[in-house]
Amino acid sequence: MMSLGKKFLFWGIVLVVIMACVPSGARPTPPLDPNAINTIIVQTAGAASTQTQAAIPPTSTLTLTPRSTFTSEPTSTIVPPIIFPTATPIKGGQYFRVKHDSQLEIYDYRSRTAANDWNGVDLFTPEVVSLFIAPKAGSGSIRTIVDGSWEVYIDALNGGDKRKIRYLKANNTALFNGTGFPDLESLTMGGNVIQVAELQGDWARVNTIDYVNPGALKGFDYVTRPDLIQKFVVVAWDKKTRSTFWVNPPPGAIYWPLVARLPVWIPLERLEPFPSLPLMVTANTEQKVRKTPENKGEETGSIFSVGETGRIVEYYPSASNVWGRLAGSGWIALLKDHKYLTDWSMATRSPP
Repeated sequence: MMSLGKKFLFWGIVLVVIMACVPSGARPTPPLDPNAINTIIVQTAGAASTQTQAAIPPTSTLTLTPRSTFTSEPTSTIVPPIIFPTATPIKGGQYFRVKHDSQLEIYDYRSRTAANDWNGVDLFTPEVVSLFIAPKAGSGSIRTIVDGSWEVYIDALNGGDKRKIRYLKANNTALFNGTGFPDLESLTMGGNVIQVAELQGDWARVNTIDYVNPGALKGFDYVTRPDLIQKFVVVAWDKKTRSTFWVNPPPGAIYWPLVARLPVWIPLERLEPFPSLPLMVTANTEQKVRKTPENKGEETGSIFSVGETGRIVEYYPSASNVWGRLAGSGWIALLKDHKYLTDWSMATRSPP
């Protein structure tokens, strides 16, 4: 029979072995830099990135190449290329703009708030368009947690404005509707620019910021990448004129990153593609040809005169504007301050 001392020794050894198998507690999150829009660090995680890639359907009918990037106006320093493991922009500037309510049969070609069964408190509402987790109707949307560095980044995109941030994060204003912050709904809004990573039937997989490995976010905003930084759009109905119009939210212009923890899809019927390239355009307003697609970009010394025709070979959306690169030359504005400067145009208007 085992002595009392040996029993204590035996059970002590067992206890030590069991405690060695118990996982340690999670480390606390390090403090965040309040200037994160200029300092958010690249989260390089090879294994996690591989897992993200594995979650993406392997088939793709499009050739993908990196897009050149520029800094916000009015500076002239070029931003280094940003590489996103999940998807890169499409060669040839194949961009899409999300259609508005007034272009859709489901809303009777007018603001959704004009419907007789509209039960909102007024005739204004966010013009949301859902992004689905699979290329089929009814597959549903997803939620992505955007706390930590993501929250700091969102706050910085909106200049730290407390009213804007409070409106954006509210649990009844679209992005965090129902569950509240930090559970970001997978959606976009009418008028915004997106790019697609894959076409599958009548569906497009949306190019989003990689949630696991977001890349270098320095200088990355609505001016430099409006396809990945989206603008909040409110659609409204004017009873007197019976017309649809669009405005900013009450606090002013608001932005958020187009990010999702899984691939997301949108029906092609909700999108209008940019006119295919290359494309001949004719100027209806004289403008200077610039070396970079910026309002204050360095001039080439050439003028694109009224009536002159040029061949556009590349697009560069910037905020609500669109620039085009002339073959063998520089950049001209195709859409600037909601005005078309050539005969290039689209049915879908840019955000207000």
